[in-house]
Parts: sequence; structure tokens; C-alpha cells
Amino acid sequence: DKWRPEPRSEARKALGLPRQGKVILFGAGSGLRDVHKGGDLLLEAVKYLSQSPKIARNKVTLAIFGQEGESFQIGCIPVIFLGRLDDRALRSGYSASDVMVVPSRLDNFPSTAVEAQACGTPVVAFRTAGLPDIVQEGKTGFLADPFDTSQLGNFIGSILKDATLERRLGRTARSRANAEWSPETVANQYLDVFREAVEEKNQH
Repeated sequence: DKWRPEPRSEARKALGLPRQGKVILFGAGSGLRDVHKGGDLLLEAVKYLSQSPKIARNKVTLAIFGQEGESFQIGCIPVIFLGRLDDRALRSGYSASDVMVVPSRLDNFPSTAVEAQACGTPVVAFRTAGLPDIVQEGKTGFLADPFDTSQLGNFIGSILKDATLERRLGRTARSRANAEWSPETVANQYLDVFREAVEEKNQH
């Protein structure tokens, strides 16, 4: 219930994001500075992506949370910093975006990928660490080979260029988040583990 979709126009207005065009979202506790989160790999992918004429026509913006900074340009794509966001603003960030990118080099079970999908936003990431457990390939997002930035850029572009694909991935992502990561579901999984442990102990 906390991580849920908001109307995109309202979410963009709340964060001062462009009302028109496409938004790529990336974020981490320290933004681009954490090498494990792969912000530099995302910038390489965006540089590759910016060379596509169709991307230029779509007026794409890269928004980064977790860090303050001066906006800059990668080809035709402006990069803006949203600073640190509380959970309420972060929900708006996910809802405002067409795709969430989680280009981690090293990560366990990144909450941003889970939260974004719960807000109905598809995720593009590398096939590494815990991300294959979060992103269902072709159903809730895409997984690029580690650390192939051109492939990452292609997957981001495929979502930005196809609104029907984006909506389909987003709907499936929201549905799966409700089914697999709700507190009730996870609590019952813990209970199952405890029951198995007790039964095994009683057998001995």
C-alpha cells in the first residue's frame, strides 16, 4: 500500500519533472558516487542511448535521486538531480518515471528495484547479484549481461520507444509485487520456515 502507483502527471508536477517526454530514474543513498551501484555504467549506457534519433524526438530526461548537483547534458539527454527524497517523494519519483534503472555491480536485494515495480514502473538492470530474483526477464523489465552498457542502453531504449510495452511491463510488475512481496505473503513465508524448524526439532 505504501509503494503504489500515482498519476504520472501529478507525480511529475510534485517533483518538478518535465510534464512531457520520457523520464529515466536512477538513485542510491549517495547517488552516482557509490561505485557498487553502477551510476557510471548508467551514464555510459545513456551516452550510447543518446545517439538514437528516436530518443531525441522522445525528449528523454535522466533523473537521479540521493545526490545534489548541477544538471548537465549527455548528448540530447538532460541529467537532473533530485537530491535526497523521503519515501513520499520517492513514490512520486517511481510513478513519474517510464523506467527505473538499477545498474549495480554488487548488490544483494536492492529495495529500489522492488519499490519501483510495486509502483508499476519496469526495471532495467544487469543480470547480477540479487537482481534476477527481482526482475522477471521480459515480464517486469529486462536484464542486461554484466556489464554490457550498450545492451543496457538498448533495453532502456526499447521501453522508452514503446509505450504499450512500458504499460504491460508496469502492470505485471505491480501485480507480481503484490503477490510476492506484500507483508502478508512474506510473513507467511517466515511462518512456514518456523513451522518446518519446529517440526524437524520435534522429530529428533
